[in-house]
Amino acid sequence: MSRTFSSNLKGKVRNFPLPKNRPLVPVYEAIVNSINSIDDRKKEDDTVVGKIDIEVLRENTLFSESDENTVTGFRITDNGIGFNEANMKSFMEADSEYKLAIGGKGVGRFSWLKAFSEATIMSTYYADDRFLTRYFEFSLRNQDIEDSVKDAESEGFVTEVCLNGYIKDYEKNAPKQLSTIAARIIQHCFAYFLRSDCPQIVIFDREDRISLNQMFADGVNTDDNQSRFNIGKQQFSLLNIKISDRTFAKKNRLFLCANERLVYSRELENVIVDLDSSIFEKEGYWYIGVLTSEYLDKNVDMNRLSFDLPTESSPLFPDNPGLEEIEAAACERITDYLKDYLSGVEEEKKERIQKYTTEVAPQYRHLQHYVPEKIAAIKPGLSNEALDDVLYGIKRDFENKTKLECKELLKKLDNGVISSEEYQKQFQETIAKVSDVNKAALADYVVHRRIILDLFDKGLHIRPDGKFNLEKYMHQLIYPMRKTSDDTPYENHNLWLLDEKLTFCQFISSDKPFDNSLDEDRTDILLLDSPVVVADDKNTGMAFNTIVVFELKRPMRNDYNMMDNPVNQLIEYVKRIKRGEVKDSNHREIKTTENTQFFLYALCDITPSLSSVLDSMSFTRTPDNLGAYFYNSSLHAYVEVLSFDKVKNDSEKRNRILFEKLGL
Repeated sequence: MSRTFSSNLKGKVRNFPLPKNRPLVPVYEAIVNSINSIDDRKKEDDTVVGKIDIEVLRENTLFSESDENTVTGFRITDNGIGFNEANMKSFMEADSEYKLAIGGKGVGRFSWLKAFSEATIMSTYYADDRFLTRYFEFSLRNQDIEDSVKDAESEGFVTEVCLNGYIKDYEKNAPKQLSTIAARIIQHCFAYFLRSDCPQIVIFDREDRISLNQMFADGVNTDDNQSRFNIGKQQFSLLNIKISDRTFAKKNRLFLCANERLVYSRELENVIVDLDSSIFEKEGYWYIGVLTSEYLDKNVDMNRLSFDLPTESSPLFPDNPGLEEIEAAACERITDYLKDYLSGVEEEKKERIQKYTTEVAPQYRHLQHYVPEKIAAIKPGLSNEALDDVLYGIKRDFENKTKLECKELLKKLDNGVISSEEYQKQFQETIAKVSDVNKAALADYVVHRRIILDLFDKGLHIRPDGKFNLEKYMHQLIYPMRKTSDDTPYENHNLWLLDEKLTFCQFISSDKPFDNSLDEDRTDILLLDSPVVVADDKNTGMAFNTIVVFELKRPMRNDYNMMDNPVNQLIEYVKRIKRGEVKDSNHREIKTTENTQFFLYALCDITPSLSSVLDSMSFTRTPDNLGAYFYNSSLHAYVEVLSFDKVKNDSEKRNRILFEKLGL
């Protein structure tokens, strides 16, 4: 007997929305059909024990190069009531309302042909005082279905749905491992597995066999804990579940279900701040919340992958809450259920942030006072780098908001819309914030200095290869090489290591060749300051009253002699400048006067070879014996040799009070 669909089959399948990353949806549909069929049979015989077998069909690789784990189809067998005439009639009717009472949409079977090339159905059922067997194929090859019914060869209820020929786009997204497929089925049918009369469901392939009921019982603890709450007139039920098996849970989730099936899940770590993956390591379980409601049942989409509900609630429809309000209400109950664990995590996080902002990053210390809600919203378990990024963002927002408050306060004052008493109150509150913002900025800068000094100290140590760092390590740390003060922001150099006053010179050049010529010699660091106007027979234009030159050498260098040493190198730079042989980056002569004062510094370790040179040149040692100096009156040049240890020690002393105040 031929039967014809009352609507276009190809059109129905084409319009069925099934994402490529949901390849198991057709299998879920077949399994739920089997559960419903068993439920129907139990209405006639309550002693029936439901059974469902799911066989995973795989590629036969004997004569092919395909992966032997590739899934090609599924065979779902059950002992439900079967494809009797009523069920067959419903199957043949698109958008059938036959199962409307239990949430059936009448379209699930179209998902079979969306992901598989065909489905074959064989069903033995009881009718007219005997067992009959029905067989038919369901595919897009034929609009008509050849329905064959004959007397059964043996008695007994059995229905077999075979989904064959995975379509490529779905097959490549399908999980291959049996345990993974089993876990996905449990997730989708979670509510069914919670029932005391859930059918015995087994999944197997050529190699393995898994009882889904046993897997569920071993890994799930419902804790007999269920809470009910209302949003407007809509009632919801939340079942709290603990999952101890990583196989079918790797995150804490909220399952939103409709008609006993999972529609979609929400990752709770994105919603509940102090809930994270550590719960499994600490407590031995993942949390799953199963949310059900008649309101969700009525508003599930046709493909059961979403809800026909607005994201946000509308005040015009108080009894029709949106998804965000529903999820937020559920999360409040989940937070209360997990309060013992979450409070412990919150306390640990507070202590960790308190320690970090006290010992490592004091520039963020004031945030806990002004924006505690934002500090509380920080996720636990962040690395120091990630925590610093979050705190920096909060600090930046707080500073911007404080600036706006200052502007608003001044604007109100100018417009005369603020009373004296109100002004005093707002002024005190705002100025306190401004003060803490400025303190934080200073703390930020002091922390920067502490880090630079640590890097400076590290540069003095011998490397794993047995050698010391080259002079460019220290040079780059003090002032970026091949740069000038015209293109280097104040915060990008660390001249304060040598002398705080140096940062205010008019012009600074670092490792730039004289006249920008690569053939020319170059100072390591050259500073020009106090320009004056000169006008005589020899000089016109601007000259400099003060010129500072630094020469850096590799730490622990010990091959100096009377000819090759940093002092001679510095003296030669002065002579060339005084002779007018040195030009700046704009090809302008660096001019001097008879009164130009030179300050020359050699930054290097005073090793035995350099010590001999300094003694021969009549240098005077500093009281700490870490430096030496003398004055060349003919050149108006003060010359000082600074060991790296002296630079580090002196800089530490200058900044010690700041470090101590910040606990650094």
